[in-house]
Amino acid sequence: MMMGRMNPRGAVLGTVLLAAGGCSAGYDADASCGSLSEPAAVRDASVDQLQASSIGGRCTFRATGSDAAALQRQQRMLEAISLIACGKPANAQPTQGTSGFELQMPSRCALSARTSQVVQDAAGWRLDRASMPSYPAAARADNLQGKVSMSVLLNDQGHAEAVIVAGSSGHPLLDEAAVKAALGWRWKREGGTSSTPRMSMVAATATFASD
Repeated sequence: MMMGRMNPRGAVLGTVLLAAGGCSAGYDADASCGSLSEPAAVRDASVDQLQASSIGGRCTFRATGSDAAALQRQQRMLEAISLIACGKPANAQPTQGTSGFELQMPSRCALSARTSQVVQDAAGWRLDRASMPSYPAAARADNLQGKVSMSVLLNDQGHAEAVIVAGSSGHPLLDEAAVKAALGWRWKREGGTSSTPRMSMVAATATFASD
């Protein structure tokens, strides 16, 4: 019998922290993407390409790929970062002539701060409440199995704002089922932490396997 099984050990390790401060007084338009000028830490594994560049003094991301669900996950992740880090929504439009989108962060966004946007999160978060991923009927019928590794963007209350696939199971149905479940998970800050970041990225996994 096929079933979905969550891997709690993989879901409790906080790996990277995205710093989210106010607008930098020394704004540098040429460095508007900050450390996300190399956006590998926030790229969905099923998105073919994600690039960041400064256009008109604003950080602009361009994503391309053939997986529509992955592109939606990628756009949601970048939009969530914009709302938390910049306090304003990003502007996203489909790319002409190819499958993908272009997303522009608000002007004078905090991503332009010279401090790194991605740092090690020593204290981390602990998974507090999680729902089992629902095993898709079509995947069960085809006996599909695999592990989905995810990166979950949390706000300062431990709510998941967006989820991308960091390592695909090889089956889009399973990837989507895992992401859907992770969006409803709750996390708690580990004890001894003096402050809670406005947003952080944590690692999580979900395994779909037969008993």
